[in-house]
Amino acid sequence: MEPPFWADRIDAHRLLVQVSTGRSTASYKNNQKIFSQGEDADFVFFVQDGSVMITTTPRPGLEISLGTAQKGQFFGEACLHDVPVRMASATAIGDCRITSVTKEAILSTIYSQPKFAKMFLEYLSDHNSWVQKHLLDHLLKPIEAA
Repeated sequence: MEPPFWADRIDAHRLLVQVSTGRSTASYKNNQKIFSQGEDADFVFFVQDGSVMITTTPRPGLEISLGTAQKGQFFGEACLHDVPVRMASATAIGDCRITSVTKEAILSTIYSQPKFAKMFLEYLSDHNSWVQKHLLDHLLKPIEAA
């Protein structure tokens, strides 16, 4: 995940503090799980400090890195698409400070705060483009090697 928020853009953290209920912040140590694949997906997360490795385990013994969420980025947003369980795991890289927001609270904030909704929509669009680019790169790599 490439950082979508630059210094001259909207400060997502400042907007997140406007979420009155359903928001909490916690510290995580290096290699501490934030969530695991298969758990209920009912929170969106925001990296205040540090980095988070996102991985998936498609079968026992095979762990695949999907990317890294950096300071200023969201992760776990698939729960907003009615995905009931986590399709990946999230693990702290170094010491991290992470804000979690319930699905209900972030949807309520999207509906009531147009500035936040615009920023979050821009993030999701940037993130989706990143995923599509990397998926295409991955799919074409075997063709190029042949």
